[in-house]
Amino acid sequence: MSIDQLLRLPSYLMLGLVREARRIGRADLRGPHLTVLAYLSEQEAVAQKRISDRVRMDPSDLVSVLDVLEGFGFAQRRRDEKDRRRFTVSITEDGRQALRERLEAAQVHEEELLAPLTPHERDTLATLLRKTYLHHADMRVD
Repeated sequence: MSIDQLLRLPSYLMLGLVREARRIGRADLRGPHLTVLAYLSEQEAVAQKRISDRVRMDPSDLVSVLDVLEGFGFAQRRRDEKDRRRFTVSITEDGRQALRERLEAAQVHEEELLAPLTPHERDTLATLLRKTYLHHADMRVD
């Protein structure tokens, strides 16, 4: 397969853009951390199992993500008052602030990454990527 053939594959192009996005947005928190923080920002204290189900993250991976978030003081795990065998997780005020800051930084990175596209092209790209993502998210069996 030649380079020209690879450059015709949307999946190859998407992987290249992901690498570029990571290069631009080097930070202490990565996508999984922000995903969990964003979910927690919309919830009260929530069970780890529910987080895992809602953000489609393997429970053992979630534990690692929560360890990092707790280490930064962005999330807090507590024993569930109703069921002492499980933990609930909540976002801290520092976590809310960190999420706001990271989302603002993501906007700046997005501008750099998508600089060659017009606003209409950006909307079209986002619509098509969302459609593809949601199609596969609906089919996923975890």
